[in-house]
Amino acid sequence: MLPPDPTAETNRLQALHTYHILDSLPEADYDNITSLAAQICQTPISLISLVDEKRQWLKSAQGVTIRETPRPFSFCAHTILDPNEPLLVSDTRQDERFADNPFVTGEPHVVFYAGMPLTDENGFALGSLCVLDDKPRQLSPDQLTALKTLTRQVVNLLALRKANNALLQSEQRYQHLSAELDQQVQARTQEISQANDELRQTNELLAQANNTLQQFAAVASHDLQEPLRKIQSFGNLLLGQHADQLGKEGRDYLERMQMAANRMSALIRDLLTYSRIAALHDRRRLVSLSAVVQAVLQDLDLLIADTGAVVEVDPLPEVLGDDVQLGQLFQNLLSNALKFSRANPARSSFPATPPRVQIRVQPVLAKDLPKTITPALPAPLYYRIDVTDNGIGFEQKQASRIFQVFQRLHGKNEFSGTGIGLAICEKVVVNHGGAIRATSRPGHGATFSVYLPN
Repeated sequence: MLPPDPTAETNRLQALHTYHILDSLPEADYDNITSLAAQICQTPISLISLVDEKRQWLKSAQGVTIRETPRPFSFCAHTILDPNEPLLVSDTRQDERFADNPFVTGEPHVVFYAGMPLTDENGFALGSLCVLDDKPRQLSPDQLTALKTLTRQVVNLLALRKANNALLQSEQRYQHLSAELDQQVQARTQEISQANDELRQTNELLAQANNTLQQFAAVASHDLQEPLRKIQSFGNLLLGQHADQLGKEGRDYLERMQMAANRMSALIRDLLTYSRIAALHDRRRLVSLSAVVQAVLQDLDLLIADTGAVVEVDPLPEVLGDDVQLGQLFQNLLSNALKFSRANPARSSFPATPPRVQIRVQPVLAKDLPKTITPALPAPLYYRIDVTDNGIGFEQKQASRIFQVFQRLHGKNEFSGTGIGLAICEKVVVNHGGAIRATSRPGHGATFSVYLPN
């Protein structure tokens, strides 16, 4: 085997290490692909291998128990020499590159090898998806096409892993930036009384920070969703063009992969929505909450009809705020009230009951606020708006954490969602100078009380 070009190999290894996948734990998505590859190609062994400086490391292995081999004995080290073409060897015993290989002369006695290079978007061959057999053979054109499609799925999974790491790092940077901004705001707020000049400088800093976050959201919306769209597209192609070859089990694997990609897409969208909720500043205007709620009910009319829900709404007041953000608030509160209902007995241990949602309002003087309520901005009078349902409810001890990002009280197989909706609610309410709390009992519904300054 000719040694690779040193510069190209250095660049390839640097690219491989950016995925942070070497020596990671087994993952079902990769194991599903090697299982499909072995099934389609009718081989006893199928591997997803990654080649680093000294070894071939196996992310997934069907038919063997080893996790890595020395690079000089690696078949896949030959495959990555050409990132654009598969390596097909019908009988390794007749090939001078492999005839003396210990995996040919000894266990597992590899005679047939077919490897597809795992080439990323920058053209670097990170490793291969390969199938092996202990007897001479060849792949049919359909098998070869399916193996290429599965290889693209592996590359998409690697891209998704990289995007997830980038999202986590971006979220950490966002939290760090938010903490810094909070410190700056607190420091500037204490100095407001000293000079109007310092207040103007603070507002400029906040505007710059908001623009930075808006730019991050725009970039993230494209860069993080693109790998997911590729996974969904290739999955649909595989189901559409090779469904018969995949069999029932193979289709089930792919459908589960598609569901996971859809959940990740919803999670990214909700995180971006959460990050885009900015301070109101000069965007405040008088907003009719009745009009906001009616618009939300129109958006939810199909869900209301499907569940047989009854929604009762008091005449609601006007408040100073942003109609888009207030729409997000009531969209999440009403969606939750309908979702966590007892209309579907398969998802609830309580008797089936059509959803019933009530939206009530009453004025509350500041001096009469409950001790547990601390609005973000002081005001002499507040509107208390209660959204009450007759759903499955929850333990009251959970009320303090349901407004945190990613907090879910039920598994994703019971109720859909990303665990961000109520965090968005709290951020919108605080943004409007108010407060929100929840009260509930299992089997007796829940009430979300929103306090907004008059």
